[in-house]
Amino acid sequence: MTHVVLGHCCKDASCVRVCPQNCIHPAPGEAGFEAAETLFIDPRSCIDCTACVEACPASAIKPEWMLTVTERPYAARNAEFFEQAPAKSRPRSRRIRFEQPLGRPSDRPRIAVVGSGPAAMYTIRELLRRSTSVRITVFEQHGEIGGLLRRGVSRDHVGVRDVIRLFDVPFNDDRVTIIHNTEVGVDVSVEDLRTRFDAIVLACGASQPRRLGPRTADRGEGVYEAIDILVAENCGASGFRPRGPLGPRSLVVGAGNVAFDVIRWMANTRDRGAAAEAVTEVVVLSRSAPERASFTPSAFYELLDLENVEVLIDRSGRPPGAGADAPLLRDISALPAADICAADGPTATDAGRLRVVLSFGQEVTDLGKTVAGGVAVTTTSGRTFLADSAICATGFTTKQIDGIPVDERGVVPNRRGRVISLETGERLDGLYVVGWAKRGASGGVGDNRSCATGTVAQLAADLHSRV
Repeated sequence: MTHVVLGHCCKDASCVRVCPQNCIHPAPGEAGFEAAETLFIDPRSCIDCTACVEACPASAIKPEWMLTVTERPYAARNAEFFEQAPAKSRPRSRRIRFEQPLGRPSDRPRIAVVGSGPAAMYTIRELLRRSTSVRITVFEQHGEIGGLLRRGVSRDHVGVRDVIRLFDVPFNDDRVTIIHNTEVGVDVSVEDLRTRFDAIVLACGASQPRRLGPRTADRGEGVYEAIDILVAENCGASGFRPRGPLGPRSLVVGAGNVAFDVIRWMANTRDRGAAAEAVTEVVVLSRSAPERASFTPSAFYELLDLENVEVLIDRSGRPPGAGADAPLLRDISALPAADICAADGPTATDAGRLRVVLSFGQEVTDLGKTVAGGVAVTTTSGRTFLADSAICATGFTTKQIDGIPVDERGVVPNRRGRVISLETGERLDGLYVVGWAKRGASGGVGDNRSCATGTVAQLAADLHSRV
Protein backbone atom coordinates (compact mmCIF):
# COMPACT_ATOMS: atom_id res chain seq x y z
CA MET A 1 0.00 0.00 0.00
CA THR A 2 1.36 3.41 -1.00
CA HIS A 3 1.19 6.84 0.59
CA VAL A 4 -0.58 9.69 -1.20
CA VAL A 5 0.03 13.46 -1.40
CA LEU A 6 -3.18 15.47 -0.90
CA GLY A 7 -4.27 18.72 -2.53
CA HIS A 8 -3.10 21.04 0.24
CA CYS A 9 0.55 20.02 -0.26
CA CYS A 10 2.72 23.07 0.47
CA LYS A 11 5.71 21.94 -1.68
CA ASP A 12 8.10 22.55 1.21
CA ALA A 13 9.85 19.38 -0.07
CA SER A 14 10.91 18.23 3.39
CA CYS A 15 9.38 14.90 2.35
CA VAL A 16 11.75 14.66 -0.62
CA ARG A 17 14.77 15.01 1.62
CA VAL A 18 13.79 12.14 3.94
CA CYS A 19 12.42 9.65 1.38
CA PRO A 20 14.79 6.64 1.24
CA GLN A 21 13.36 5.49 -2.10
CA ASN A 22 13.57 8.83 -3.92
CA CYS A 23 9.98 8.32 -5.03
CA ILE A 24 8.60 11.84 -4.44
CA HIS A 25 8.63 14.12 -7.47
CA PRO A 26 9.01 16.66 -8.96
CA ALA A 27 11.77 17.64 -6.55
CA PRO A 28 13.24 21.14 -6.30
CA GLY A 29 15.45 21.70 -9.33
CA GLU A 30 13.63 19.13 -11.46
CA ALA A 31 11.60 20.06 -14.52
CA GLY A 32 8.00 20.78 -13.58
CA PHE A 33 8.60 21.65 -9.92
CA GLU A 34 7.75 25.34 -10.30
CA ALA A 35 4.50 24.66 -12.18
CA ALA A 36 3.31 21.66 -10.16
CA GLU A 37 0.41 22.23 -7.80
CA THR A 38 1.58 19.42 -5.53
CA LEU A 39 4.31 16.82 -5.27
CA PHE A 40 3.51 13.17 -6.06
CA ILE A 41 4.49 9.79 -4.59
CA ASP A 42 5.24 6.94 -6.99
CA PRO A 43 3.02 4.04 -5.85
CA ARG A 44 5.41 1.56 -7.48
CA SER A 45 8.37 2.66 -5.35
CA CYS A 46 6.80 3.71 -2.03
CA ILE A 47 7.66 1.30 0.79
CA ASP A 48 5.27 2.79 3.38
CA CYS A 49 8.09 3.87 5.68
CA THR A 50 6.05 6.95 6.85
CA ALA A 51 9.16 9.18 6.89
CA CYS A 52 7.39 11.64 4.60
CA VAL A 53 4.32 11.75 6.85
CA GLU A 54 6.40 12.84 9.81
CA ALA A 55 8.36 15.39 7.76
CA CYS A 56 5.38 17.10 6.06
CA PRO A 57 4.63 20.43 7.80
CA ALA A 58 1.16 20.63 6.19
CA SER A 59 0.00 17.11 7.17
CA ALA A 60 -0.71 16.56 3.47
CA ILE A 61 0.44 12.91 3.17
CA LYS A 62 -1.70 9.91 4.15
CA PRO A 63 -1.60 6.15 3.62
CA GLU A 64 -3.89 5.20 0.73
CA TRP A 65 -6.03 2.99 2.94
CA MET A 66 -6.86 5.97 5.17
CA LEU A 67 -8.16 8.22 2.37
CA THR A 68 -11.71 9.51 2.66
CA VAL A 69 -14.15 9.39 -0.24
CA THR A 70 -13.32 12.97 -1.22
CA GLU A 71 -9.57 12.28 -0.96
CA ARG A 72 -9.54 9.15 -3.14
CA PRO A 73 -9.05 11.08 -6.43
CA TYR A 74 -5.59 12.11 -5.18
CA ALA A 75 -4.44 8.49 -5.23
CA ALA A 76 -5.34 8.35 -8.93
CA ARG A 77 -3.57 11.67 -9.56
CA ASN A 78 -0.39 10.40 -7.90
CA ALA A 79 -0.38 7.26 -10.03
CA GLU A 80 -1.32 9.18 -13.19
CA PHE A 81 1.63 11.55 -12.78
CA PHE A 82 4.15 8.72 -12.98
CA GLU A 83 2.29 6.96 -15.79
CA GLN A 84 2.56 10.10 -17.89
CA ALA A 85 6.16 10.91 -16.90
CA PRO A 86 7.86 7.64 -15.90
CA ALA A 87 11.34 9.16 -16.12
CA LYS A 88 10.59 11.30 -13.07
CA SER A 89 10.25 8.18 -10.92
CA ARG A 90 13.74 6.84 -11.63
CA PRO A 91 16.14 7.18 -8.69
CA ARG A 92 18.74 9.86 -9.18
CA SER A 93 22.05 10.35 -7.46
CA ARG A 94 21.97 12.82 -4.61
CA ARG A 95 24.69 15.43 -4.84
CA ILE A 96 26.16 16.84 -1.66
CA ARG A 97 26.19 20.63 -1.78
CA PHE A 98 28.59 22.68 0.32
CA GLU A 99 26.95 26.04 0.82
CA GLN A 100 28.97 29.17 1.33
CA PRO A 101 28.90 30.53 4.91
CA LEU A 102 28.09 34.12 5.77
CA GLY A 103 31.66 35.34 5.96
CA ARG A 104 34.26 34.10 8.43
CA PRO A 105 33.40 32.40 11.75
CA SER A 106 34.62 35.49 13.60
CA ASP A 107 32.30 37.79 11.67
CA ARG A 108 28.96 38.89 13.12
CA PRO A 109 26.91 39.91 10.08
CA ARG A 110 23.84 41.98 10.85
CA ILE A 111 20.86 41.21 8.62
CA ALA A 112 17.49 42.98 8.55
CA VAL A 113 14.50 40.98 7.32
CA VAL A 114 11.40 42.96 6.33
CA GLY A 115 8.27 40.89 6.93
CA SER A 116 7.59 37.68 8.85
CA GLY A 117 5.66 35.43 6.47
CA PRO A 118 6.78 32.11 4.97
CA ALA A 119 9.43 33.71 2.74
CA ALA A 120 10.94 35.40 5.80
CA MET A 121 10.81 32.17 7.80
CA TYR A 122 12.71 30.17 5.17
CA THR A 123 15.19 33.04 4.74
CA ILE A 124 15.90 33.16 8.48
CA ARG A 125 16.32 29.38 8.61
CA GLU A 126 18.85 29.53 5.79
CA LEU A 127 20.76 32.44 7.35
CA LEU A 128 20.95 30.69 10.73
CA ARG A 129 22.16 27.51 9.06
CA ARG A 130 25.05 29.33 7.38
CA SER A 131 26.30 31.27 10.39
CA THR A 132 26.52 30.72 14.14
CA SER A 133 27.24 34.39 14.77
CA VAL A 134 24.72 36.12 12.50
CA ARG A 135 22.35 38.62 14.11
CA ILE A 136 18.95 38.97 12.45
CA THR A 137 16.38 41.68 13.14
CA VAL A 138 12.87 41.11 11.80
CA PHE A 139 10.62 44.11 11.16
CA GLU A 140 6.93 43.12 11.21
CA GLN A 141 4.21 45.73 10.68
CA HIS A 142 1.56 43.76 12.60
CA GLY A 143 1.41 42.43 16.15
CA GLU A 144 1.95 38.78 15.18
CA ILE A 145 4.35 36.97 12.87
CA GLY A 146 3.13 34.78 10.01
CA GLY A 147 2.14 37.22 7.27
CA LEU A 148 -0.74 36.16 5.03
CA LEU A 149 -0.30 32.55 6.18
CA ARG A 150 -1.76 33.64 9.52
CA ARG A 151 -3.93 36.54 8.38
CA GLY A 152 -5.16 35.59 4.91
CA VAL A 153 -5.37 31.78 4.63
CA SER A 154 -8.87 30.53 5.35
CA ARG A 155 -9.31 28.70 8.64
CA ASP A 156 -10.82 25.86 6.61
CA HIS A 157 -7.34 25.08 5.24
CA VAL A 158 -6.17 23.49 8.46
CA GLY A 159 -3.23 21.66 6.88
CA VAL A 160 -1.84 24.79 5.21
CA ARG A 161 -2.24 26.85 8.37
CA ASP A 162 -0.41 24.12 10.31
CA VAL A 163 2.77 25.18 8.50
CA ILE A 164 2.93 28.04 11.01
CA ARG A 165 4.52 25.57 13.42
CA LEU A 166 7.70 25.76 11.31
CA PHE A 167 8.09 29.36 12.52
CA ASP A 168 8.73 28.39 16.14
CA VAL A 169 12.36 27.32 15.91
CA PRO A 170 13.84 30.09 13.69
CA PHE A 171 11.88 32.96 15.21
CA ASN A 172 12.67 31.85 18.78
CA ASP A 173 16.41 31.52 18.11
CA ASP A 174 18.61 33.71 20.31
CA ARG A 175 20.18 35.21 17.19
CA VAL A 176 16.81 36.60 16.02
CA THR A 177 15.10 39.75 17.28
CA ILE A 178 11.55 40.61 16.25
CA ILE A 179 10.31 44.20 16.20
CA HIS A 180 6.51 44.18 15.96
CA ASN A 181 4.14 46.93 14.83
CA THR A 182 6.87 48.58 12.78
CA GLU A 183 6.34 49.31 9.09
CA VAL A 184 9.49 49.82 7.05
CA GLY A 185 9.14 52.96 4.94
CA VAL A 186 6.80 54.54 7.51
CA ASP A 187 8.14 53.98 11.02
CA VAL A 188 11.72 53.39 9.93
CA SER A 189 13.32 54.28 6.60
CA VAL A 190 15.16 51.98 4.25
CA GLU A 191 18.12 54.34 4.28
CA ASP A 192 18.30 54.12 8.06
CA LEU A 193 18.35 50.31 7.86
CA ARG A 194 21.07 50.39 5.20
CA THR A 195 23.36 52.29 7.59
CA ARG A 196 22.69 49.88 10.48
CA PHE A 197 22.79 46.49 8.76
CA ASP A 198 25.12 44.63 6.41
CA ALA A 199 22.18 43.51 4.29
CA ILE A 200 18.41 43.94 4.06
CA VAL A 201 16.21 41.10 2.81
CA LEU A 202 12.78 42.20 1.62
CA ALA A 203 10.35 39.41 2.52
CA CYS A 204 7.39 41.78 2.53
CA GLY A 205 5.32 39.69 0.15
CA ALA A 206 2.60 40.99 -2.14
CA SER A 207 -0.28 42.23 0.00
CA GLN A 208 -1.55 45.13 -2.11
CA PRO A 209 -4.75 44.10 -4.00
CA ARG A 210 -4.27 44.44 -7.73
CA ARG A 211 -6.40 47.18 -9.31
CA LEU A 212 -8.79 46.10 -12.02
CA GLY A 213 -7.96 48.93 -14.40
CA PRO A 214 -8.06 52.70 -14.84
CA ARG A 215 -11.83 52.83 -15.32
CA THR A 216 -12.82 50.87 -12.24
CA ALA A 217 -14.45 52.54 -9.27
CA ASP A 218 -12.79 53.01 -5.92
CA ARG A 219 -13.79 50.58 -3.22
CA GLY A 220 -16.89 51.75 -1.42
CA GLU A 221 -20.25 50.49 -0.35
CA GLY A 222 -21.03 47.34 -2.30
CA VAL A 223 -17.42 46.80 -3.51
CA TYR A 224 -15.06 44.84 -1.28
CA GLU A 225 -11.64 43.20 -1.31
CA ALA A 226 -11.57 39.43 -0.81
CA ILE A 227 -8.47 39.64 1.37
CA ASP A 228 -10.24 42.08 3.73
CA ILE A 229 -12.99 39.50 4.26
CA LEU A 230 -10.52 36.70 4.98
CA VAL A 231 -8.37 38.83 7.31
CA ALA A 232 -11.47 39.96 9.23
CA GLU A 233 -12.62 36.36 9.59
CA ASN A 234 -9.16 35.22 10.75
CA CYS A 235 -8.21 38.11 13.00
CA GLY A 236 -11.37 39.99 13.95
CA ALA A 237 -13.40 39.10 17.01
CA SER A 238 -16.70 39.66 15.21
CA GLY A 239 -15.74 38.63 11.68
CA PHE A 240 -16.43 40.57 8.49
CA ARG A 241 -19.12 43.25 8.59
CA PRO A 242 -20.08 44.68 5.17
CA ARG A 243 -21.25 48.26 4.76
CA GLY A 244 -24.43 47.11 3.01
CA PRO A 245 -26.20 43.96 1.79
CA LEU A 246 -24.07 41.51 -0.20
CA GLY A 247 -27.00 39.80 -1.93
CA PRO A 248 -29.12 38.31 -3.24
CA ARG A 249 -26.53 38.35 -6.07
CA SER A 250 -22.83 38.90 -5.53
CA LEU A 251 -20.09 39.09 -8.16
CA VAL A 252 -16.65 37.71 -7.41
CA VAL A 253 -14.11 39.26 -9.77
CA GLY A 254 -11.25 36.82 -10.19
CA ALA A 255 -11.19 33.04 -10.02
CA GLY A 256 -8.15 32.04 -8.02
CA ASN A 257 -8.06 30.11 -4.77
CA VAL A 258 -8.76 33.27 -2.75
CA ALA A 259 -11.97 33.78 -4.72
CA PHE A 260 -13.04 30.24 -3.92
CA ASP A 261 -12.20 30.81 -0.24
CA VAL A 262 -14.65 33.72 -0.24
CA ILE A 263 -17.35 31.50 -1.75
CA ARG A 264 -16.65 28.92 0.93
CA TRP A 265 -17.04 31.67 3.55
CA MET A 266 -20.41 32.64 2.04
CA ALA A 267 -21.59 29.03 1.95
CA ASN A 268 -20.54 28.35 5.53
CA THR A 269 -21.92 31.53 7.11
CA ARG A 270 -25.14 32.33 5.21
CA ASP A 271 -27.20 30.06 7.45
CA ARG A 272 -25.92 31.67 10.65
CA GLY A 273 -27.45 35.09 10.19
CA ALA A 274 -24.04 36.41 9.15
CA ALA A 275 -22.97 38.90 6.48
CA ALA A 276 -23.56 36.46 3.62
CA GLU A 277 -27.07 35.50 4.77
CA ALA A 278 -28.86 37.28 1.91
CA VAL A 279 -26.67 35.85 -0.89
CA THR A 280 -28.37 33.22 -3.03
CA GLU A 281 -26.25 33.51 -6.20
CA VAL A 282 -22.55 34.14 -6.78
CA VAL A 283 -21.23 34.84 -10.27
CA VAL A 284 -17.48 34.27 -10.58
CA LEU A 285 -15.83 36.26 -13.37
CA SER A 286 -12.62 34.64 -14.59
CA ARG A 287 -10.40 36.67 -16.90
CA SER A 288 -8.81 33.49 -18.23
CA ALA A 289 -10.19 30.62 -20.24
CA PRO A 290 -10.68 27.31 -18.38
CA GLU A 291 -7.35 26.02 -19.74
CA ARG A 292 -5.53 28.83 -17.91
CA ALA A 293 -7.71 29.12 -14.84
CA SER A 294 -5.99 30.53 -11.76
CA PHE A 295 -7.56 28.14 -9.28
CA THR A 296 -5.91 24.84 -8.47
CA PRO A 297 -7.64 21.49 -9.06
CA SER A 298 -7.87 20.88 -5.31
CA ALA A 299 -9.66 24.23 -4.79
CA PHE A 300 -12.11 23.39 -7.59
CA TYR A 301 -12.98 19.99 -6.15
CA GLU A 302 -13.35 21.46 -2.67
CA LEU A 303 -15.86 23.91 -4.16
CA LEU A 304 -17.83 21.04 -5.65
CA ASP A 305 -17.89 19.29 -2.26
CA LEU A 306 -19.40 22.25 -0.37
CA GLU A 307 -22.72 21.42 1.22
CA ASN A 308 -25.82 23.13 -0.21
CA VAL A 309 -23.84 24.65 -3.08
CA GLU A 310 -24.70 24.17 -6.76
CA VAL A 311 -21.81 24.88 -9.15
CA LEU A 312 -22.61 25.67 -12.78
CA ILE A 313 -20.86 27.11 -15.84
CA ASP A 314 -22.04 30.21 -17.69
CA ARG A 315 -23.52 29.17 -21.01
CA SER A 316 -22.38 32.43 -22.61
CA GLY A 317 -18.86 32.34 -21.20
CA ARG A 318 -15.81 30.76 -22.80
CA PRO A 319 -16.02 26.95 -22.63
CA PRO A 320 -13.03 24.58 -22.37
CA GLY A 321 -11.30 24.11 -25.72
CA ALA A 322 -12.34 21.31 -28.02
CA GLY A 323 -10.62 18.05 -27.22
CA ALA A 324 -9.60 19.08 -23.72
CA ASP A 325 -8.67 15.81 -22.04
CA ALA A 326 -7.15 16.92 -18.74
CA PRO A 327 -9.27 15.62 -15.84
CA LEU A 328 -9.93 19.14 -14.50
CA LEU A 329 -11.08 20.43 -17.88
CA ARG A 330 -13.31 17.41 -18.37
CA ASP A 331 -14.94 18.07 -15.01
CA ILE A 332 -15.40 21.77 -15.81
CA SER A 333 -17.04 20.81 -19.11
CA ALA A 334 -19.36 18.45 -17.25
CA LEU A 335 -20.80 21.24 -15.08
CA PRO A 336 -24.46 22.04 -15.84
CA ALA A 337 -24.76 25.08 -18.11
CA ALA A 338 -26.67 28.10 -16.83
CA ASP A 339 -27.86 31.45 -18.07
CA ILE A 340 -27.08 34.59 -16.08
CA CYS A 341 -30.01 36.97 -16.09
CA ALA A 342 -29.23 40.55 -17.03
CA ALA A 343 -31.54 41.86 -14.33
CA ASP A 344 -30.40 42.62 -10.81
CA GLY A 345 -32.16 39.63 -9.29
CA PRO A 346 -30.56 36.18 -9.32
CA THR A 347 -32.03 33.16 -11.01
CA ALA A 348 -34.36 31.18 -8.78
CA THR A 349 -32.71 28.20 -7.10
CA ASP A 350 -33.64 25.48 -4.66
CA ALA A 351 -34.43 26.81 -1.20
CA GLY A 352 -31.35 26.95 0.97
CA ARG A 353 -28.86 26.28 -1.83
CA LEU A 354 -26.19 28.71 -2.97
CA ARG A 355 -25.94 28.92 -6.75
CA VAL A 356 -22.37 29.50 -8.00
CA VAL A 357 -21.89 30.26 -11.70
CA LEU A 358 -18.39 30.21 -13.21
CA SER A 359 -18.04 32.55 -16.19
CA PHE A 360 -14.73 32.26 -18.08
CA GLY A 361 -13.18 34.76 -20.50
CA GLN A 362 -14.56 37.80 -18.66
CA GLU A 363 -11.81 40.40 -18.25
CA VAL A 364 -13.22 43.37 -16.38
CA THR A 365 -12.90 46.81 -17.96
CA ASP A 366 -15.32 48.81 -15.83
CA LEU A 367 -16.73 48.51 -12.32
CA GLY A 368 -19.21 51.12 -11.24
CA LYS A 369 -22.37 51.85 -9.29
CA THR A 370 -25.92 51.64 -10.61
CA VAL A 371 -28.62 54.23 -10.00
CA ALA A 372 -30.39 51.76 -7.75
CA GLY A 373 -27.31 51.42 -5.56
CA GLY A 374 -25.99 48.10 -6.86
CA VAL A 375 -22.85 47.44 -8.88
CA ALA A 376 -22.34 47.01 -12.61
CA VAL A 377 -19.34 45.17 -14.03
CA THR A 378 -18.51 45.37 -17.73
CA THR A 379 -16.09 42.96 -19.42
CA THR A 380 -14.12 42.87 -22.67
CA SER A 381 -16.73 40.51 -24.09
CA GLY A 382 -19.19 43.43 -24.05
CA ARG A 383 -21.35 41.98 -21.30
CA THR A 384 -22.51 43.89 -18.25
CA PHE A 385 -23.18 42.00 -15.03
CA LEU A 386 -25.47 43.59 -12.43
CA ALA A 387 -25.40 42.63 -8.78
CA ASP A 388 -25.88 43.84 -5.23
CA SER A 389 -22.17 43.63 -4.44
CA ALA A 390 -18.79 42.88 -5.99
CA ILE A 391 -15.87 41.21 -4.25
CA CYS A 392 -12.48 41.73 -5.87
CA ALA A 393 -10.10 38.75 -5.82
CA THR A 394 -7.80 39.75 -8.65
CA GLY A 395 -4.44 38.97 -7.07
CA PHE A 396 -1.77 41.00 -5.33
CA THR A 397 1.19 43.23 -6.00
CA THR A 398 4.00 44.38 -3.74
CA LYS A 399 3.15 47.45 -1.72
CA GLN A 400 5.34 50.42 -2.54
CA ILE A 401 8.02 51.10 0.10
CA ASP A 402 9.83 54.41 -0.01
CA GLY A 403 13.36 53.72 -1.25
CA ILE A 404 12.54 50.35 -2.88
CA PRO A 405 11.81 50.08 -6.63
CA VAL A 406 8.69 48.23 -7.78
CA ASP A 407 8.10 47.55 -11.47
CA GLU A 408 4.87 47.62 -13.50
CA ARG A 409 4.15 43.99 -12.57
CA GLY A 410 4.15 44.87 -8.89
CA VAL A 411 7.46 43.04 -8.31
CA VAL A 412 10.75 44.32 -6.86
CA PRO A 413 13.19 44.20 -9.83
CA ASN A 414 16.01 41.78 -9.14
CA ARG A 415 18.56 39.38 -10.52
CA ARG A 416 18.43 36.09 -8.64
CA GLY A 417 17.38 37.95 -5.50
CA ARG A 418 19.72 40.94 -5.74
CA VAL A 419 17.62 44.13 -6.01
CA ILE A 420 18.42 46.28 -9.04
CA SER A 421 17.60 49.82 -10.10
CA LEU A 422 14.61 50.30 -12.41
CA GLU A 423 16.38 53.10 -14.25
CA THR A 424 19.88 51.69 -14.75
CA GLY A 425 19.61 47.98 -14.02
CA GLU A 426 22.54 48.33 -11.63
CA ARG A 427 22.63 46.42 -8.35
CA LEU A 428 21.55 48.26 -5.22
CA ASP A 429 24.20 47.16 -2.74
CA GLY A 430 22.97 45.43 0.37
CA LEU A 431 19.37 45.00 -0.82
CA TYR A 432 17.89 41.56 -1.49
CA VAL A 433 14.39 40.24 -2.09
CA VAL A 434 12.63 36.92 -1.60
CA GLY A 435 9.15 35.42 -1.97
CA TRP A 436 6.25 37.03 -3.80
CA ALA A 437 8.01 40.40 -3.82
CA LYS A 438 10.78 38.67 -5.81
CA ARG A 439 8.83 36.51 -8.26
CA GLY A 440 5.24 37.77 -8.20
CA ALA A 441 2.17 36.50 -6.36
CA SER A 442 2.40 32.88 -7.45
CA GLY A 443 3.34 29.64 -5.77
CA GLY A 444 2.49 28.19 -2.40
CA VAL A 445 4.13 28.28 1.00
CA GLY A 446 6.79 25.67 0.21
CA ASP A 447 7.89 27.40 -3.00
CA ASN A 448 9.52 29.99 -0.76
CA ARG A 449 12.05 27.43 0.49
CA SER A 450 14.07 27.16 -2.72
CA CYS A 451 13.41 30.85 -3.41
CA ALA A 452 14.99 31.80 -0.07
CA THR A 453 17.93 29.45 -0.61
CA GLY A 454 18.68 31.17 -3.91
CA THR A 455 18.57 34.67 -2.45
CA VAL A 456 20.67 33.79 0.61
CA ALA A 457 23.25 32.19 -1.69
CA GLN A 458 23.70 35.56 -3.45
CA LEU A 459 23.85 37.39 -0.11
CA ALA A 460 26.50 34.96 1.18
CA ALA A 461 28.58 35.39 -1.97
CA ASP A 462 28.46 39.17 -1.61
CA LEU A 463 29.44 39.09 2.08
CA HIS A 464 32.28 36.71 1.27
CA SER A 465 33.55 39.06 -1.44
CA ARG A 466 33.89 41.84 1.14
CA VAL A 467 36.21 39.75 3.33
